[in-house]
Amino acid sequence: MEGVRKMNIDVGYFPKSYYDSKPDITGSFPFALDGVTKYVFDFSGIYLPECDDDFIPSWMTNVKAFPIYSCVEVDSYLQDEFEQICNASGIRFRCMEQRKGSSLFVSEIENEKQLKAIFPLYITQGTSNELVVWSSKKNVFSLENREWTGVHKGMIKKTVVVKMEEDTSVFWIGHDGDSIATISNQLEFSSYENISQTLPEFVIPTLIEYAETDEI
Repeated sequence: MEGVRKMNIDVGYFPKSYYDSKPDITGSFPFALDGVTKYVFDFSGIYLPECDDDFIPSWMTNVKAFPIYSCVEVDSYLQDEFEQICNASGIRFRCMEQRKGSSLFVSEIENEKQLKAIFPLYITQGTSNELVVWSSKKNVFSLENREWTGVHKGMIKKTVVVKMEEDTSVFWIGHDGDSIATISNQLEFSSYENISQTLPEFVIPTLIEYAETDEI
């Protein structure tokens, strides 16, 4: 029907070989994972700056994710804009760590309107390969010294740690902003059919499969 928007995405579950509990700067994921992870999948075949603005905010509403707690590395040149958006929208935030050229912020986002206000900045950071990760209902983020894998294998440094609990879901903007990965212990993400039922009406999913691999 003319004028009806639609958006195509690929949905695929990650084999365990695709990720590690240890962080990996170029792999999945650039943060440490503590606890059990039952379901790990991603949306791919997309480029977030070109996606429908309602995609993620509507999806978060559909899965009853609010309040959302985001952990985002914000470049110094965007910090004033970030704080202005948060203050104007009533988003509570705190700085976890100041870094050279950036700061790490945790924010509490209570509703879809607030998420729509701040998410364009999150997309900017995610496509620049800065950390953008958020959780549903619980603040699951901490900073601890952890050992890394991948190209930084064996390095120990202060790292964002995600504590996976029962009924927890965590969402991460993938490298270059061309995917959204989900780590979840919630039944609504236990199958492709269940995931499809949570998507906004204008999103058309296609199931894909990732081959097992020994290395990412």
